[in-house]
Amino acid sequence: MDLKINREMLSVSEKIYDGVQEQSVELDYILPDYYPDIFKLIKCCIVPTIISSNINGDSLTYELLADVRILYCSEKDNNLQCINQKLTYSKTIQMGANVNKPIVSLIPKADHINCRVVNQRRIDMRGAVSIKIKITGETSQEVICDIFGMNAQMKKIPVEYAAKKITENKTITVNEDVELNMSKPSIIGIVRSDVILSDPDKKIISNKLVVKGEAEIKVLYTCNDGMETMNFTIPYSQIVDMEGLDENYDCSVKLRLISCDVLVNANNEGENKLLKCELKIGIHCRGIKTLPVSLVADAYSTSYPCEYAASKFMIDQPPITINEIFQNKTSVENDNETIMCVYDVWCTVKNINIQIDSNEHTLKVSGMLCFSIMIKNENNFPSILEKEEAFEHLIENDKITENSAAEVNIEPIECDYTLTSSNGLSIKTEIRVTGDLFTSSYCEALTDVKFDDTVKITRDGDYALKLYYGVENEDIWNIAKKYCTSVTAIMEENSLDSDRLPDNGMLLIPIV
Repeated sequence: MDLKINREMLSVSEKIYDGVQEQSVELDYILPDYYPDIFKLIKCCIVPTIISSNINGDSLTYELLADVRILYCSEKDNNLQCINQKLTYSKTIQMGANVNKPIVSLIPKADHINCRVVNQRRIDMRGAVSIKIKITGETSQEVICDIFGMNAQMKKIPVEYAAKKITENKTITVNEDVELNMSKPSIIGIVRSDVILSDPDKKIISNKLVVKGEAEIKVLYTCNDGMETMNFTIPYSQIVDMEGLDENYDCSVKLRLISCDVLVNANNEGENKLLKCELKIGIHCRGIKTLPVSLVADAYSTSYPCEYAASKFMIDQPPITINEIFQNKTSVENDNETIMCVYDVWCTVKNINIQIDSNEHTLKVSGMLCFSIMIKNENNFPSILEKEEAFEHLIENDKITENSAAEVNIEPIECDYTLTSSNGLSIKTEIRVTGDLFTSSYCEALTDVKFDDTVKITRDGDYALKLYYGVENEDIWNIAKKYCTSVTAIMEENSLDSDRLPDNGMLLIPIV
């Protein structure tokens, strides 16, 4: 008897590397002549960023930028001074083998920082940055999706999987000149800048993806009267080449701020009111096309002995995009002295933790919100109040299972404050949660099957029907396989409309 087997090649994700690398950050800094002497150290921080990454053979190499900012005051005046140093490091990971279609996730965070004043002209800084690294590749798994001939019986499972994936990374540079309003005082120096990248618009054109969005920038700068803030928006538009992309793909775009450099220039009147801003933005584009397929999970023959091989593997489902906003409210008290003026309030996030509850179908994101409040104290000197507060946010989705995983980014997008007393204020923060929920699940399917057509199955008697006592919810497939008959024959003989028994009772088993 002729035998025909249809096979399918499935794309299956494979974890290549999942670990953490550490990088020490050290700076021994002597003030240039144009900086005043150090009287009081206000704050020191490290903002780490991944500039670029590249895979060559079995090695991943990436560039880490540690943006070090040191704020201090001199004894002569109350102007805040800002030392900004950018330190770059090259790091390498050995993956052990070449990777097909690698997807790399690099998430840096500042672990700790210690800064001390050696003398009035010298600062010694020691810190550390850790980089969470995850690398996945793509392999192919051959499975059986249909069997014809040899009186074969099949148990099929329908699967919808991510059949085709297209990813592309691109770094763009956006330059913009912005002039301060007439009402704003001239700039002495830049203290800090914040960048919020809005959700981009995207449009598919054949083999290309058009990405448009805006970068909202907030600059805190020193002036003769203390400090001021300046807000402005820079638009951007980019066409990303993605060979094979069409309307059948579901596309997503992730944005990553690489750097924001703000320089001060004089305008036509000779006043320092012109800001030259250079933004570098990393754009990660992903297109996924899903296809349905029926896989053979079990098989036998009603006439011939059968042997098969099965494999258990992970089926990739299209990731579910996470994009939610929640609010946090907190209060800060300055127990030591009166707050004369609030210059700026900002928030950062650390110690992000993800917990998945498959029973409740929830994803809980938790961590610490770190608030910084730049104020003027009773002595007319700048000072920073700081507070840390734990947060939790719950995301519900019916598709969350025990095999689910998630990658999230937590980003404060707005901080508003209200003075509640002479030494206290209330802060309301909007926090955006973005990322992907991966709902891949394990699947077991046949990879090979063999029938012995030289031997016929013999029965222990010459009969056309057999009695069998079934129990509630028993799978008819198992009964049919036991007696080498077909599921259809049992269901028709017993007028059943489900592949599981509704009640306990006797069944007539027809012999095919």
